[in-house]
Amino acid sequence: MRRIYAVNDFLPVVLTQHNSVVHLHGSVDNPADMVLTTYDYIKHYANDHNTGNPSTENRVLTFLEHLFEHYTVLFVGYGLEELEILEYVILKARKLRTTSNEARHFLLQGFFSHETTLLRSMEAYYLRECGIQLIPFLRDQRNWDQLLEVLDDFARQMPASAPLILERMEMLEALAREMEQLP
Repeated sequence: MRRIYAVNDFLPVVLTQHNSVVHLHGSVDNPADMVLTTYDYIKHYANDHNTGNPSTENRVLTFLEHLFEHYTVLFVGYGLEELEILEYVILKARKLRTTSNEARHFLLQGFFSHETTLLRSMEAYYLRECGIQLIPFLRDQRNWDQLLEVLDDFARQMPASAPLILERMEMLEALAREMEQLP
């Protein structure tokens, strides 16, 4: 499996390569470049992207914008205390909202049974504001220890497949636009 965690490697082409995992906030293999503090997050998601100048472009935002525009995303491993960061990332990377109300991004999130009201509010908010559908699971019995089983169950229900027809059409249209611009 190819692991991508260096900001300079955040290129749209890595999304087309099989068996690749992108670590947006760094890796323990390079602790000095990990995103850990509030300052790190602000710097990591600075608003200077798509400048056309590789030396000033924020590759993180450019990468995320491409990812969210062209691919379906499943977020895993965000705690309730980190959801503000997720919201910030999504809103910063989002270029234009689609006219469709269909979610193309999903957040696997654990809740305790006494948090039902919070769950319902978060479901509505993240779908409406960020286009993210929450996929909740109960943490009452085994807490986070069941996460791998939840992921396995999710994978059985929603097996990976070829890109959706809509995604294929969008890629073909983008390619056609690029070809029209060629001399």
